[in-house]
Amino acid sequence: MPELAISLACGDYDRTRALVDGTVQARGVTLHVIALSNAWTRHQRMLLHEEFDACELSTSSFLLDRDQRERFVGLPVFPYRMFRHGYVWCAARAGIRAPADLRGKRIGVGMYQITTAMWVRGFLQHDYGVLPEEVTWVTEMPELVPLRGNVRARIEVAPPGTSLEAMLLSGDLEAYIGVEGVPPAFVGRDDVHRLFPDYRAVEQDYFRRTGLFPIMHTVVVRRALIEQHPWLAVSLVDAFREAKRLGYAYAQFPRVSSLAWFAAYQEEERAVLGPDPYPYNWPDNHQAVAAMCAYSYEQGMVSRPFAPEELFAPSTLDYPESRAHVGGRIHHDV
Repeated sequence: MPELAISLACGDYDRTRALVDGTVQARGVTLHVIALSNAWTRHQRMLLHEEFDACELSTSSFLLDRDQRERFVGLPVFPYRMFRHGYVWCAARAGIRAPADLRGKRIGVGMYQITTAMWVRGFLQHDYGVLPEEVTWVTEMPELVPLRGNVRARIEVAPPGTSLEAMLLSGDLEAYIGVEGVPPAFVGRDDVHRLFPDYRAVEQDYFRRTGLFPIMHTVVVRRALIEQHPWLAVSLVDAFREAKRLGYAYAQFPRVSSLAWFAAYQEEERAVLGPDPYPYNWPDNHQAVAAMCAYSYEQGMVSRPFAPEELFAPSTLDYPESRAHVGGRIHHDV
């Protein structure tokens, strides 16, 4: 019997590189991997046109899409996670020194539904008492999945031809939520600052208190394909796990990085996050997915609170991960 040929779109990371370059293949599958590190392009092509059989997708948009139709099934594979406290930027003139100062302000964000903004709204509400409806959200991109009118917060669209970074600098915004890195427009300026200047310490405290390392993206598969080939879910999970294992093995040698204190950074992170910050199994991720389901409902993006388990292929929920990191220890399968 010929192998099943499927397409997979994902980012090119150390933990997916072995899939991208073909070193790892899924059992029973001829996997055609399309490396698309531009997340907006990848998510748009999947959500608007269903161009791929499997895709690394915005988890927030996946929740919205699942609320409106049942096209995709999730796998407990989360290749992109990132703490978000360090990505909230404020105009110095606005006098914002603490999260409470954001009340009544205008905050720029690419889309209301992006996962980054969902996590920021979540910690603003649950850790600092700032509700989404106490802020005006200014967006610059169309929502990939339409919002259905349950959102209580005020949302405005930025004028065409401008950027949110420029609006912050010109006085049209008081704050801005970035996605990755320092926005080039902010480099070297003293009139813009982070909401949390010592963001790494804040994020480490957040993790120790909550156990949450925010999930950004989830791997999803077309539901029709899983229904026709139920074995495919576990086969893909195994492939992602093996790619991650090879990525970890490669990164254990300090010379692979140009960072002078690469090994020291690794040791520091492991002391906080444990030996496997990217577990691909259900038990280690239930808490973070449950938080996302709760935030999506609280923020009016979905019509009902989802049980986290209903988003994922049932066969993957009790499928153990070899050397799964649970409770700060490494557990071996028997």
